[in-house]
Amino acid sequence: MCDADDAKQYYERCDPGLGSEFVRSLDECISRICGDPRQYRIVKDPFRKTLMRRFPFQVVYEEREDSLWILAVYHSKRDPRHLAKRTS
Repeated sequence: MCDADDAKQYYERCDPGLGSEFVRSLDECISRICGDPRQYRIVKDPFRKTLMRRFPFQVVYEEREDSLWILAVYHSKRDPRHLAKRTS
C-alpha cells in the first residue's frame, strides 16, 4: 500500500503525529469495510470504494471469498484515470 505509506510520510512532515492519525483513520476505515463490505458502492465491478474520515482519501477494494483485497488508498482529488488503470 505505497499510496498509504506516501500519505503517512507526507502528513508526518506537515505536522508530527499527523501521520499516525492518518494510519488510525485508515485502520478505522478498513474496520468499517470488514464489518459490511457490500455496503459501499461499486466503482467498477468487482471493486468498491469508501471515503476515509478526516482525510481526503478513498479506499478501493475487492471482496474475495474470505478476505478483502485493497487495490488503492487513493487521494480523492487525484485524476481518476490513474485509478481506472489499476482496475483494468
